[in-house]
Amino acid sequence: MIRVTTHDFELPGLPRELDGLRAVQLTDLHRCHLTSDSVLRKAVSLALESKPDIVFLTGDYVTTSTADVDPCGHILAPLKARLGVFAVLGNHDYTVSCTMVTNMLEKHGIRVLVNENVRLDGGLVVAGLEDDRYGKPDVARTLHGVKRNDPLVVLAHNPIHVEKFSERSCLVLSGHTHGGQIHLPILTQREMRRIGAGRYRAGWYTAGKAAVYVNYGLGQVGLPVRFLCKPEVSVFTLRSPAAM
Repeated sequence: MIRVTTHDFELPGLPRELDGLRAVQLTDLHRCHLTSDSVLRKAVSLALESKPDIVFLTGDYVTTSTADVDPCGHILAPLKARLGVFAVLGNHDYTVSCTMVTNMLEKHGIRVLVNENVRLDGGLVVAGLEDDRYGKPDVARTLHGVKRNDPLVVLAHNPIHVEKFSERSCLVLSGHTHGGQIHLPILTQREMRRIGAGRYRAGWYTAGKAAVYVNYGLGQVGLPVRFLCKPEVSVFTLRSPAAM
């Protein structure tokens, strides 16, 4: 039911010693009555089976109820990686309670990035942009102290935000769209416009110098159905240009 997609990505500026770094992305869990906990637990298990060096979570952990926050935390609790687990919030997390969701993630050792970045051993920079629907995305704050030649991965819930980073050679990881959840071309295009995702439905896109990967996500909203949009765990092997 869940597909694991694998991707090699040459990240500009990544030092040779980090060549082969393995990153896993999970997004849009939407823990609620529409999404089976067994699917979410399986996704976490598949993520760990890939033996990640780092884990990225790109928002919408819950949908409408604060009662789902702690159970979602228990599902995410096993996630561990050598370089850490990093997250941003999605629009649904704000409408439920950004404070509760943030506290839940941090309780389980997950670093939440809100318009900020962290530099890891070896020089990789991970940045997290706040979502635009209920937050205040600030690119200048998000990239504070980041040099032009730094290897940069940006977490942004809505993929349209890749356009804010178009002048930088970087990798942006996003979710938000569920791939349309029910993929019927005309209806899906209308839905992408409604949720503010523009042309970025699923998979790989570029905007200027930046590349974005839009993960299909794991959960559902509205209807407990996916059509031509299987839940996804995405695994990235980051490559150093110096090692190529």
